[in-house]
Amino acid sequence: MLRRVFLVLPLLSWSGAAWSGAVVDATGRSVAVPEQISRVLPAGPPAAILLAAVAPDLMLGWPSSLPDNARSLLAPEVAKLPQVPRLTGRDDTADKIVALKPDLILDYGTVSPRYADLAKATQQRTGIPTLLLDGSLTEIAKVLRLLGNILHRDERAEPLARFSEALLALPQRPATSLRVVCARGPDGLTVVAPGSDLAETFARAGWQIVAPEGKGPSRQATMADIRALDPDVIVFTDPAMRTALAESEPWRSLPAVREGRAVAAPSAPFGWFDEPPSINRLLGLAWLSGSDPRTLATLFNAVVYGRVLTASQVDVVVADAHSLQR
Repeated sequence: MLRRVFLVLPLLSWSGAAWSGAVVDATGRSVAVPEQISRVLPAGPPAAILLAAVAPDLMLGWPSSLPDNARSLLAPEVAKLPQVPRLTGRDDTADKIVALKPDLILDYGTVSPRYADLAKATQQRTGIPTLLLDGSLTEIAKVLRLLGNILHRDERAEPLARFSEALLALPQRPATSLRVVCARGPDGLTVVAPGSDLAETFARAGWQIVAPEGKGPSRQATMADIRALDPDVIVFTDPAMRTALAESEPWRSLPAVREGRAVAAPSAPFGWFDEPPSINRLLGLAWLSGSDPRTLATLFNAVVYGRVLTASQVDVVVADAHSLQR
């Protein structure tokens, strides 16, 4: 499937009418957007990845520190960008944002009252049009097309949208899928809860997320909790867990680890499931669907991140990740 996607990408092109006037964002607000946009400020890391894929030439910078190893895997025009203020609600943030003179502020991710209020308040404080776009996995293609239209980057956005549609169309697991624990953090003891935003990628691929009883999208667990869950597969989102899987006796004693059914997800230049939760989650989805991680990393990096990786760079990205077979 990925091979077919790669072959058709050069043939994809689309030309739509440029957006002008008001845009209704994911919060339902009607936001007046300038016809000419040359400077866009991403509100947070998810928006930065989306913007870097669609319009790297318009992006003012990264709202969080970008490690050197991540920069080395990105297109030069975005790799060299500086760090810029992040929408944190601090009193001095508005002045710093205004000083950058953006034509548009772009937020992307969870559509909740908290982030809706943040977008509205930011626009009120700065006077700069601020959009919040829906970060749901299933909305990625739609959002890519919308953003491409707003920023006059239709010819770039449309192939990305079709590529995302191809990844979203990869076969799902049957209803009797394996039970999986998705463990976050450097100790692997923060477990993703079923039904949460973080579990969306697994649910889309047909995996059954299991977690200890509790509330919230992530739950603190003990080794005893994970042992009691007895998952068929454990997926760790922090690369630090590779060492624990090799050296920690408590982890090695779990059946999923002992039998080779535990793996740390790739995390460079960005995580395959979150950190941050942006369009990079398509990597996690395709991996859960059984795609070869080397092929996946090579193709996605070239198409979305704008840089063709060398064989040694691919080795570093995928590390000891293996295909997650059905």
